[in-house]
Amino acid sequence: MWEGNRILGLIPARGGSKGVPRKNLARVGGHSLVSRALNVLAWVPEVDRILVSSEDEEMRAHVNRYGDYAPFARPAELATDSARALPVIRHALEWAEVTDRVTYEAVLLVEPPCPFRLPDHLRGGLRQAFSTDATSVMSLVEVGDAHPIRVKRLGPDGAVMPYCAPEPEGLRRQEQEPAYLRNGAFYVFRRSVVLSGSLWGGRPHGVVMDRDLYGINIDEPVDLVAARWKWTTAAREGRTAQLSPPWRLRAASRSAGR
Repeated sequence: MWEGNRILGLIPARGGSKGVPRKNLARVGGHSLVSRALNVLAWVPEVDRILVSSEDEEMRAHVNRYGDYAPFARPAELATDSARALPVIRHALEWAEVTDRVTYEAVLLVEPPCPFRLPDHLRGGLRQAFSTDATSVMSLVEVGDAHPIRVKRLGPDGAVMPYCAPEPEGLRRQEQEPAYLRNGAFYVFRRSVVLSGSLWGGRPHGVVMDRDLYGINIDEPVDLVAARWKWTTAAREGRTAQLSPPWRLRAASRSAGR
């Protein structure tokens, strides 16, 4: 619990992926992306229950080696390429509340394609959620060279137009207002907001993470190569603790009854 509020940890782990086939089972540093997400949640004692939502039997068997983390199969209609996040979250939340006969005040969602994050990041998100008027909290990294003010539209005749805001002539990079990108490391969603039919609600907040360490979100094969290179380099230099917590799934495994 966090200050008397029950927390549901949720990992969405669909079996399909277009950019990287079977992405959530891809390995970085000897562990799959989905089990990495599970491991970091296992380090957050305030999380009362952890669920993996997947329609894929191999995925479910993979995480259930560590405990009964995937006790249900996600409905097929919630596992398509076009399926939205909100119905997936709501389905897991409602399943957990009916099964456990308790109310979870927030969902702490961890995305497998973001392989690197620490328990303190997740706890920082919970702190932000329950110490402010935030209706949701998202993890962010500062954008680099691809600042939104430099992004353009291209007309049919080749004319260049601003995509979202005009770029003043001669604007130097140092003068750009900081802009941030969702990196997918974690989200905190309030129960009341999810059940009202929204994810963010009217007051979303953000927690900024270091872009160089935690900016990788695996969508394409090159992202997977980059993640493996980053882990190998960190292992050679003895600093993997900067990227993710030690492996403790077997020791910290929590069954469905907890």
